[in-house]
Amino acid sequence: MKLKMIINPVSGHMKARNVVAEVTNRLQRKHALGQNDIFYTSLTSRPPEKDFFNCCDVIVVAGGDGTLHYAVNAIKRLGIDKPIAYLPTGTVNDFGHCLSLPYTAEAFCGMLENMHTQKIDLGLAGNEYFHYVLAGGAINAISYTTNQYLKNMFGEKAYYLSAVPKLVKIFQGTHIKIESDELRKEQEALLYLVTNSSVVGGREGMVPGAKMDDGHLHVLVIKKSSLLNTLQLLLDIKNGTHIDRPDVLYFKTKKLSITQFDTEAAQIGIDGERRKSAIENIEVVPQGLTIVVPSKKIA
Repeated sequence: MKLKMIINPVSGHMKARNVVAEVTNRLQRKHALGQNDIFYTSLTSRPPEKDFFNCCDVIVVAGGDGTLHYAVNAIKRLGIDKPIAYLPTGTVNDFGHCLSLPYTAEAFCGMLENMHTQKIDLGLAGNEYFHYVLAGGAINAISYTTNQYLKNMFGEKAYYLSAVPKLVKIFQGTHIKIESDELRKEQEALLYLVTNSSVVGGREGMVPGAKMDDGHLHVLVIKKSSLLNTLQLLLDIKNGTHIDRPDVLYFKTKKLSITQFDTEAAQIGIDGERRKSAIENIEVVPQGLTIVVPSKKIA
């Protein structure tokens, strides 16, 4: 089996980086993975060219959700249809949790040898693909102002620490307009998600009806509300009872547009990567990506 590997060398804490090093060593020994078969991402690096992927059977990606986003967009734009084996080493790793992907070198290499694959849906926002979520609103902005050192030190708890001094601004909400065949609505929102994953923000069941292969995008909006109601909502999210609340909007669709009217808040996250945008035309790409999974059954 001929492999190519894309690695984010600064993703995650030291333990995760040690796992990447062990996986790399194992693949070098068993599959003759050479240095020319490894691409290291950086803030200034251009995506790999098409020649890099010549003759490969599987693309191994090691990093966080942002690294996988980088790799997916690189291969989709080059017209490459190869399975991706993803080793999650980021802070939260929503995508890895949703698919129950392994985090140890032994389990990951075992999954790679078994080579069960599954087609999953992608989203397309403008000309940018996303493999699990597009998010917007004031709550979403927290993730882009959280210090990387805190994320490496405290994991997902760093986001809660970062949110405390920003509570007043968060509860001002963001004015949005949603348009789809199923719904047309203007709303003051604290957070909105367009996703195919039931796990978002480290929270299992955040979008409980979402599936990665059902041919739909699942949309969840947390409406602007009082502090007391929002605190109760957070408890309901933890218990998985939030979908039917009056301050939550949920539906699924194949295509929609979202307009944000507040230019200062007009920032979105695509698979955790920050983007500036006031409007996004978004659609599902059914079975747009092949992923190596531990078994043939996925979330």
